[in-house]
Amino acid sequence: MILKLLTFVTLGFLLTSCQKEQSAVETSESREMHPWNIKKLSDKATQHLDSTKWDLPLFKQDIETYTAYEEVFQSYPLNKSPFPVAVYDYAVSYVPFTIEHQETLIKGIKVGECEDSDCKKVTDKLTLLVLINDKEAEETTLVDSRNHPYLTAQGTFKTRENTFDWVFSASPDGFSTLLLNMKLFDLRFGETIIIYPQLDKSFFYQQIKDSPNNYENFEDFKKMILNNPKVKTQLTSEKNIK
Repeated sequence: MILKLLTFVTLGFLLTSCQKEQSAVETSESREMHPWNIKKLSDKATQHLDSTKWDLPLFKQDIETYTAYEEVFQSYPLNKSPFPVAVYDYAVSYVPFTIEHQETLIKGIKVGECEDSDCKKVTDKLTLLVLINDKEAEETTLVDSRNHPYLTAQGTFKTRENTFDWVFSASPDGFSTLLLNMKLFDLRFGETIIIYPQLDKSFFYQQIKDSPNNYENFEDFKKMILNNPKVKTQLTSEKNIK
């Protein structure tokens, strides 16, 4: 599921703001030639405050979209109301997935940024997995490019007994965080987070210093997760949700 300069809400429909646009997307090569530093980040922040730099057609489109789907946007951990931003070119990606093994069911999401104009290559910045063990469990995710050059996303996992709200942000200088039910993860120490809901409504967690970016085949990444000794041990715990 790819998002070009727009916001995608995973409730079975594409928002009206998600029309195809033929604007150029910043590629990995251009980022390497013009890396973000504190001066460029400061300049971008100043542009966002300058009304002469705003993308007014995009702002108008966001207002119309919010008006049409206000209830949806308000259902996320943070209300996604419209705001003006300076003109930008940026594309972000969100991909849901599941891992099934014997009686174990894990739902997950990958959040990343596109490396080319067609979004054929994506660099994942967050991989979040939650032990669900319930095929009817709900997962909703909203990935937002409006904070360019920062990547932001949020969502919710709902099981029979637990609800997990999360908010994610990644800075182009390499600093990124995930806040899940008030537990803060500094993703410099691992971009893969696994959540294990417990029967008493608490949760255990693991942070793995690995990423789908390191695998040509995503199935190999899944195998790595299931073969991780600590994951294997935790998945057999009798205190996990059933």
